[in-house]
Amino acid sequence: LSRVVLPEGGLHAKLDFASLSFEEKTKLIEEKQPGAVKHALEELAKVSTQLHLLSGQELLSDTPIEDSVIMVQKGSIEIRGDLALTEKLDALPPKKKRIRIFLDKAEKLAGDSIFDKLDPYCIVKLGEFKRFQTPVMWNVGVNPQFEYQGVLTYSDEEELEIIVMDYDKFSADDLCGSCTVKVSDLHDGWYGKVDLQRPKRTLGSGKDDEHMLELAGRLYFGVKYDYEKISALTKKPKERSWNHQVLFNLDSLEAWGHETIMLGSVFMKTLEGAANQTPFALALSNFRIFGGLQRGGANEKIVLLKASKKRFVDFIKKSQKEKQFLQSCRGSTLDKQQTIKGIIKSLIERWETEDQADNFRKGLFQSKIVEAVDPSRFRVAYRGAKAHITVRNALNLSGGGWFDKLDPYAIVRFRGNKQELRTSVLQDAGGDPIWNCEGHLVYGGEVALEISVWDYDHYSSDDLVGTGVVQVEQFCNGFEGMVPLSMPSDKKKQKKSLKQSMITIGILWDAPPQDPTTGKPLDPTQTLASGGTRALIS
Repeated sequence: LSRVVLPEGGLHAKLDFASLSFEEKTKLIEEKQPGAVKHALEELAKVSTQLHLLSGQELLSDTPIEDSVIMVQKGSIEIRGDLALTEKLDALPPKKKRIRIFLDKAEKLAGDSIFDKLDPYCIVKLGEFKRFQTPVMWNVGVNPQFEYQGVLTYSDEEELEIIVMDYDKFSADDLCGSCTVKVSDLHDGWYGKVDLQRPKRTLGSGKDDEHMLELAGRLYFGVKYDYEKISALTKKPKERSWNHQVLFNLDSLEAWGHETIMLGSVFMKTLEGAANQTPFALALSNFRIFGGLQRGGANEKIVLLKASKKRFVDFIKKSQKEKQFLQSCRGSTLDKQQTIKGIIKSLIERWETEDQADNFRKGLFQSKIVEAVDPSRFRVAYRGAKAHITVRNALNLSGGGWFDKLDPYAIVRFRGNKQELRTSVLQDAGGDPIWNCEGHLVYGGEVALEISVWDYDHYSSDDLVGTGVVQVEQFCNGFEGMVPLSMPSDKKKQKKSLKQSMITIGILWDAPPQDPTTGKPLDPTQTLASGGTRALIS
């Protein structure tokens, strides 16, 4: 403390104060320190309490350690605390959420004939359940121009399959060709061509020839990705805590607590800033003082001086060196930050090594765990959020005839909610309408999204063509794909179609509503505890 408040300048400024002997330090202080500093030190010495501590023993106090200054007069002490690291979700790279596939054109498709030109369409599959289908290109032959963009949610699937089919109204559709592409080979913005193949068809072929493939044309398409930041609703951050961790070792003539008094909360923020360059957030708490290891053995006592916060502040004011002392505290705090950096670097490396060993024990070929939003938490956290809905197209709608084609439109609403999204009416669009209509609905915690397709009639009430439902478990992570449509009960008896009616829609979510006091997303667990259960019951 005396070294800090010595006057600036002079020969003593170039000396290494720590390397001087006790007699040299005393002489220097007696000669150089001003009278105000000497008087202030004498006053502080009178009001300080002398404490004795054994090695490994905790210093217990009836007042918080943060409200006092502990000076080591003899021996050494350890500053221990609880250290916690939490993964920063904001620091993680954005995740691929959706894959947009633009089907441009095909060339030299197989299956065409002089009397019956191809009516091709494409089916795109991602994984086992995700797919979309393009409209049928009627009577275009072997070089169709699809120019269709479809969107599918992406969950780290490995392969993308594209199948080109020839539509047949009275029998099963014929395969023109197919291809399978590894998603890892399709970077963002990729565009190119792939060869299509199909089983070889020859006269008198046997079972062994079924696995033989022949070229069936080429397909041109492009790929783009939609990225989304990782949030606490889709991924639980990794957490790890170390209690009773040794943070600092203080030897004789060193002190603890003066930085906290002089800098306030800035001291703790500076220490926790040691993790700024890491993917984790650091939290320090519960500082305690223990006796350090002594050269003379465990029975050698450690001598400490303790001064209250008020007494110490009085000392700083009387010394008339407050600015110099404050600057010194800033420098020592930065030194302590470097010490914390070394500690957390070692802990993170140990943590990662343990995780790798744990994964190895579980099995190298363990299937990936897909992070998904919990539907119950979603229904609470996203109440009041906007759902951006795109109604893209429908396929194989039943109804209409040669002289009266369907004039279809679609209505989308959350179950039990009066707000609805209605597409435009497409006159004479038939069974494969393309709307590409966009709009939004406000989510109120409903469990399902209902879709209905209608046939517009100018002179009478509109006819229901089909209905579909998307459950909350499907749309809580966003949705892109085809929804099966069920025919009305009165039409099921009249006509049975070979083709399943489908509608293709997309759902994107705005960020969940934020707490106005903190500016952070509402915590679903707190919302549930404070009456959010009503949202789950509705």
